[in-house]
Amino acid sequence: MIIPVIDRLRRFQEYVLELGLSQAVLALPAPRMLALTGPSNDGSSAVFARTVTEPEILETTRDLFASGHYSRAVQEAYKAVEKFVQLKAKKNRLSGTALKQNVFSAESPLLFWSERKRISEEDEQKGYMMLFAGAMLGIRNPVTHEFNWVEDRDIALELILFAQHLLRKAKLAKAMP
Repeated sequence: MIIPVIDRLRRFQEYVLELGLSQAVLALPAPRMLALTGPSNDGSSAVFARTVTEPEILETTRDLFASGHYSRAVQEAYKAVEKFVQLKAKKNRLSGTALKQNVFSAESPLLFWSERKRISEEDEQKGYMMLFAGAMLGIRNPVTHEFNWVEDRDIALELILFAQHLLRKAKLAKAMP
């Protein structure tokens, strides 16, 4: 009896998020949050609902973002990227910048997108290694070690979308046999 009610509440919340009506949040005794209309909704929640689609990012950030916990939402997004890369590269003992530099190394990468025979292919490998490593150093570390590092909803959304881009790029990478 209770499971169908919780499922209906979850579907209703997703519908409200898709409509962009969320701002103030009411916690319910359910695994989700019910988003209610607020006076200053600027549409970020609607953009979030339309653009954040990768399950690893969506599942870990949706409720945090909707309830205004922007730093935690960003932190969880980058943790999802970290965990995915660790599992795909089979490098559970490394993390952060060291993991990304090792896994996406220009010389001997564990994950790569091309054969790196042309300069543009080498540049892509080097550039994404720097983007992944830089995201860990410049975003994941501060948001993990500082309180309320991201307080602005739009900045949080941008950072979550960047994490999603990195995750998608990692999903497209081929692994060394």
